[in-house]
Amino acid sequence: MKQTRALMEGAILISLFTIITLMVVYIPIIGSILLFALPLPVILYTIRHGLKLGLWMGVVSLPVVFIVGSFNGLIVAFMSAFAGIAMGYFFKKKEPGHAIVSGALIYMLCIVFYFVISIQFLGINMIDEAMSQYRQSLSMTESFLKNTGNGDQLEKQMKLMEEQLGTVQYLFPTAIVMLGAIFSFLSYLIAKPLLRRFSPDIPKLKPFRELKLPQSIMWLYLLIIILSFMPLEKGQMLYSLALNGGFILGILVFIQGLAFIFFYCHMKKYPKAVGIIAIILGLLSPIFMAVIRLLGIIDIGFNIRNKVK
Repeated sequence: MKQTRALMEGAILISLFTIITLMVVYIPIIGSILLFALPLPVILYTIRHGLKLGLWMGVVSLPVVFIVGSFNGLIVAFMSAFAGIAMGYFFKKKEPGHAIVSGALIYMLCIVFYFVISIQFLGINMIDEAMSQYRQSLSMTESFLKNTGNGDQLEKQMKLMEEQLGTVQYLFPTAIVMLGAIFSFLSYLIAKPLLRRFSPDIPKLKPFRELKLPQSIMWLYLLIIILSFMPLEKGQMLYSLALNGGFILGILVFIQGLAFIFFYCHMKKYPKAVGIIAIILGLLSPIFMAVIRLLGIIDIGFNIRNKVK
């Protein structure tokens, strides 16, 4: 009886999963929002029936989506199904933080997998395509502005933009990490109301002010800063490592600094608006961002929260 009920629930949730996938593929505006809700059926089924049946649902749903929604639907469903399985497994273990991290890792691996497939089998390099389109737009803008005069200033600006474009193309790993983290966190936010209803015993995430990254993040960040001062040439592995590592670890240290500011405001009974202002200033001003990163390094390495208490 229990197995029959599980199969019935699986069939219903597979149908729901397929319908959402079709809406993601064929309804552009609504689909872009529903993309983050797509892992929900798999998350709920994995929470209720465990990892084994969650894998069964994920695998069975893929050919159904392919038949109904074509290859584009399969691409979206593959990523969302396995992210939902990973997140549902850790939600069942009452570990929402691990669920978000595991979902982000699955999203990242799927993006890398799609990128490799597009190069090896379709002969399409998404980075080169994006760069070529951007260069075409730059050349069109340059030819248009040359007719208006100011040729010397325009030439300097175009050289600067070309240099920036040459740097941006090495930041593809950073983009993958950020996309994976954003996708997973938004999926969690959408799933949270349903999780409270169907599994009320799942604990909430800790408050942002209690975030504490491991000390290894600080040492890695300092190592990357030292590496960035070395004479590295574009195209070298160390150059890409220093560039992407600096961006990713810099974001993590910045987030840690913001967490300390929110913690300090909480302990001193300051309004939350102070923390929000710190976020805005940190995003708009490089000086404030550097100060917040310094706070993050100090918070990770020297545990100054005990002194605040």
